[in-house]
Amino acid sequence: MRIKISILILSFFFFISCKNRINQNPDENYDKILTEKEKSASENPKKVSGTKIDEISFEVKANTKDFADGIQPWASIEKPEVDLPNLINKEKIVISEKKVTVIIDYPLTNEYQFDLSSDKGFTREMLLTEISKHYYKLYEEEENSATVKTVPMHKRTMYNRNQTNGKYGIWGHDIADLVLSYIEVYKNAKEEIILVLGVDS
Repeated sequence: MRIKISILILSFFFFISCKNRINQNPDENYDKILTEKEKSASENPKKVSGTKIDEISFEVKANTKDFADGIQPWASIEKPEVDLPNLINKEKIVISEKKVTVIIDYPLTNEYQFDLSSDKGFTREMLLTEISKHYYKLYEEEENSATVKTVPMHKRTMYNRNQTNGKYGIWGHDIADLVLSYIEVYKNAKEEIILVLGVDS
């Protein structure tokens, strides 16, 4: 009797262990899937109804020789505070309207939107700071709503983040991988300002 109970207990824990491995490890073809997702994201940029009225670049004066002209053509989303001191024209008002809607769609299956308001308009510094905050928020919401959790870095068999099945279906990248290169500014028929992010990894 004791042997049967022991076998049942061991079987239960083996099943749970296997279930967790299945949930946490990416598909064996994940490299191929990720490549296809990256290609699709680059070839099919977010389409917004309205007219593109501007594009705002995010460039940082680099302290290294990694960039021939001394300009890093992006700013960190994970740690904006690192790049903000050297962000070019960070205090310049780049959007004069008082309200904007920001769309985040990378690396997400389901996009995330948020609104920003400012009586004085928006600077690069304000935009980068708020975008970073919302990336952290959506990644937290994703983890809390997912049953397939993010595999911790030290347990991964590959560098890239596995796809989770939460609210936004994040795939391929941790926040640490993401940088903001530019923002496309659109105005729709209702005179609303829509911002589409140029995020790279």
